[in-house]
Amino acid sequence: MTNNRFSLFSCYKLNQTMPYILNVPFADKDEVKALGAYWLTEIKKWIIPDHIEDINRFAKWIPAGRLDCIIRKPYLLAKATRICWKCGQKTPVMAPAAVNYYHLEQVDEDDPEGGEVAWVKGENPTLFSYLQSADLPAMEYFKKVHPQFKYSFSKAIQFSYWANTCKHCGILQGDFELHDEPGGPFFPIAYDPDDIKIVAFQLDYDYAIEGEYGGEQFEEMDFSEFMK
Repeated sequence: MTNNRFSLFSCYKLNQTMPYILNVPFADKDEVKALGAYWLTEIKKWIIPDHIEDINRFAKWIPAGRLDCIIRKPYLLAKATRICWKCGQKTPVMAPAAVNYYHLEQVDEDDPEGGEVAWVKGENPTLFSYLQSADLPAMEYFKKVHPQFKYSFSKAIQFSYWANTCKHCGILQGDFELHDEPGGPFFPIAYDPDDIKIVAFQLDYDYAIEGEYGGEQFEEMDFSEFMK
């Protein structure tokens, strides 16, 4: 007799797809199972399988907290370079990116004080800026591949966030200049795929993130490889 649950987990490993981990108390195990969650023996956690697109059925077990966006596979980074405003040398810059993500949104826009929110799937690819936090495995990866990505204080906006710094002199490369100023590395006036590389990376599980996202400047970027 085939163990269906084992077969499903085997498929996860073979396809190298990764789910989102839920925070489920023992008393809720039957409820979350009935809704379609899987028990992952290796980590002893319930997970949302990748094929489920409406994650709101699991809302009360999503441990994202104040991290108001969940990024699902593929996990992406945007990479570019810019001339440091301080030392004048070319320095690499990067930003987390996503084509498959969910964000918290007010259910009733006419009643913003109502407090009811839902997880909504993002319609367009996006980059993230003014990053406040992300789940630890993602943050560790960002810092590993881009050591210049540091929690920094911006005198211009009187605000601290995870930001790019110059590889040579260590000065902050502010997200306004990178993302919001026309002609910046992530806000090109004329898009050239050679100037902005979108690359995939591996994590064991989907991750939550808190930062700004969305914007027309991303509409021309080539995410086609990751939207199949």
